[in-house]
Amino acid sequence: MIECTLANMERSFLNTNKTKNGLYSSCMFYGVKGFGSKVWVVIVNIDLDYDKHDSEGKSLEEIAKECVEYLNTPPKSKYGKRRKRKPTYGSFHDEPYRAYLKEKNSKKYIQALLLVSDRKRSCFWGAGEKLSLKR
Repeated sequence: MIECTLANMERSFLNTNKTKNGLYSSCMFYGVKGFGSKVWVVIVNIDLDYDKHDSEGKSLEEIAKECVEYLNTPPKSKYGKRRKRKPTYGSFHDEPYRAYLKEKNSKKYIQALLLVSDRKRSCFWGAGEKLSLKR
């Protein structure tokens, strides 16, 4: 697992600058099984020390997969073993759908399309598109 965080995304709405950790994609992903009914795509920016892990010989896909594994681990409960915690951002699928290397202000980060089973989370902008595919 690679320790990482999701970078904040700003959206200016009615002159209030709010930040959230990602946004639901409004594109149609027909190659994803269950898209629009059980699975939705979230666009996130993963903040990490990319150069350190790249020098270890890991590929972009391996780094992104290990970051998703870290993001899926629930935080430690402050109540001991009485209450089971959920992951902060919900549970993502094991592998990212796509991952891209981006650079802004000489800082490298990973922009990833992650599959999530929650249609609406408060930490992401928007909501997942609900599709009804009838034949």
